[in-house]
Amino acid sequence: MAWQIPRTSAIAERIAGALETLILAVRPNIDPIALSRAVRSPRGMFAILGRAVAMEMRGIHDHIAWWSRQYFPDTAEDEFADRHASIWGVEKRLATFAVGSVLVEGVAGTPLPADLEFAASDGVTVKSTAVTAIGAGGTVSIPVVALVRGPAGNIAAGIRLRTAAPFPEISRATVGAAGLAGGSPEETARELSAATINRIRQPPHGGAGFDYPEWLREAFDVRAVAVVTDWIGRGSVGVVVAMKDGLFGKAPTAGEQTAMLAHLGAPGSSTGVRPVTANVVVVPAVTHSLPITVRTRPDTVAIRAAVSEAYQRFVATIGDAEDTQNAGPIGARIEPSRISEALSAAAGEYAHDLLVPAAPFTLARDHYPVPGEITFVAPL
Repeated sequence: MAWQIPRTSAIAERIAGALETLILAVRPNIDPIALSRAVRSPRGMFAILGRAVAMEMRGIHDHIAWWSRQYFPDTAEDEFADRHASIWGVEKRLATFAVGSVLVEGVAGTPLPADLEFAASDGVTVKSTAVTAIGAGGTVSIPVVALVRGPAGNIAAGIRLRTAAPFPEISRATVGAAGLAGGSPEETARELSAATINRIRQPPHGGAGFDYPEWLREAFDVRAVAVVTDWIGRGSVGVVVAMKDGLFGKAPTAGEQTAMLAHLGAPGSSTGVRPVTANVVVVPAVTHSLPITVRTRPDTVAIRAAVSEAYQRFVATIGDAEDTQNAGPIGARIEPSRISEALSAAAGEYAHDLLVPAAPFTLARDHYPVPGEITFVAPL
């Protein structure tokens, strides 16, 4: 059985009992009523000392319990999660750089060097990653990467930029339609612990299906990855990716897809982490809405809100470790009974009828589930 940490009051009671027994053994002629008051009364001198010692002992118990959690990778915190990861050769993902494109307008035919810097009004700077030239129509879209790590580098589409250094041939620079995306904070201790456990359970195999999610996790803030063999023929590997978007996922931008393919290794390239024999294709996940229709009993505004929240939580956990039916959310099969089970956990819900879906949601191999509209039907 698990070791039970005693309450401070229980420790103080044990101290009082021990003091009472020991003092009576040394001084058997002492008044037991006066002694009991001294060791147990809130104003007794021995009782005050005993409570002070009890609080310190409870702190020792809590500290030992905290230390015991650091011995295991699934409960370790902060630097101890880092230590477990380093032992197993798992690298912590640093904050990532946002990537995207900038639409440049200017004098046709003007060559644009790599590392050309553009700045937003808030001081965020991006630089081009390829040598290009302004086209005959006076415009060109150039790939760029933010120079600052983390979410600060994400810039919405349509934002005007200026060149960091004078460049008279450029009249206008605007963030592309997909915006700059992919800038994310450093991997958390919880995420790193999950990666460490995956490494323990599934050591790298140099190109097995479960290697691809780990390769992408090392450099990108992905929500889910599914690997589909023979995506475009024999020897090809389709890597379907959903990026983090709050509790759920979204399709990566074109810039993120390009960066992922470069990380894995583009076809014909000698660089990248994937096996040289694999033809890798990075596929953006398609979000698939899951609408439901439900009749609750009782039917109140508060219970409808609770049911909606429970459904959101359920969809967010499709494909998690507890979901033994699905290896991940992408391409999952969602049974109506599982949805009904999740709705039953809503606060205040006594009973309900799940009217839609009547059959399982079966997602395509590149579809990622997100909550759809909930239609509430009045009770009969």
